[in-house]
Amino acid sequence: MNRINVGIIGFGNIGRKRLYYLRKIKNFNIKIIYVCDKNFEYSFKKNNINFINKWEKIDLLKLDILIVSTPTFISEKILPKLVGKIPILVDKPGTINLQKLKKLTNISNKLFKLFKIGYNLRYDDGITYVKKLLDTKKIGKIYHLKITYTNGTALTNTNKVGSLIDMGSHSINLLQWLLNKDNLKIKYNTLQKNEFMKRKLNDNGFINFKLDNIICFVHHGFCNWKNKFELEIVGSKGYIQVDSLAKWNKQKIILGKRTLPSGSPKIKVKTFSKDNSWMNEMKFVFKNLNNKKLLKKINNEGLNTLKIINLLKK
Repeated sequence: MNRINVGIIGFGNIGRKRLYYLRKIKNFNIKIIYVCDKNFEYSFKKNNINFINKWEKIDLLKLDILIVSTPTFISEKILPKLVGKIPILVDKPGTINLQKLKKLTNISNKLFKLFKIGYNLRYDDGITYVKKLLDTKKIGKIYHLKITYTNGTALTNTNKVGSLIDMGSHSINLLQWLLNKDNLKIKYNTLQKNEFMKRKLNDNGFINFKLDNIICFVHHGFCNWKNKFELEIVGSKGYIQVDSLAKWNKQKIILGKRTLPSGSPKIKVKTFSKDNSWMNEMKFVFKNLNNKKLLKKINNEGLNTLKIINLLKK
């Protein structure tokens, strides 16, 4: 198996997760060449990894992929200097500027370089199981869908982008993937500025989408004072309910089969207790590094999500 040489820019919470799960991947031959963070006082080498404090010192010719795990305002500055030169996995949203992301995506597509915006929620084992249930029509024709993805970080969140982009973007990206549609029609959108960054940016919001005859409801926010993820999908033959994410707690997936003409549904429950989403996402990227058939689809995913976000911000 050919070795995949990896570099990481940004060694905060997300960058450390990336490194941790890279080391756990067994079915790829991975070599971590660089870890870069501006907060390193000096460059050093440890466990055959070059730890450096300036991303400009990275020799791209030594790498097969670069993982960018910096805050959005930093990613926006460095991505234009890297995109098109090397395959990139960058944590969402990459940039909040739609025109900039269009340009970066177009360059990557033109030069056949992978440019993956990291939305790891769709790689959660429980959510992947839900996707399989939907694709095999276990609940029939979908009628309506609700997602709540919130936490209680109104006073501590450091991303400086607000809950719509930080939390809501995950749910929107998830909707697009679960329903196999990018163009969600916005029916209703409201945002609140309660506490976050002295009420300068949104920290709670509710969105109604419609896709054909499917009605979708999304709640995002920093003001629930606890971590909360709930997903409910109702169809003509039953429903699917997701309680929590494995990264927080034991995740429960409930499949309820409708009883006709009425009556209590027949219930099946599946649980997941280990968060593999970060590892699964990176394995997907490594598998498709040179997949030209899927390249544009992968590269356009983040752009399609930001298009919806951009409309909601207006």
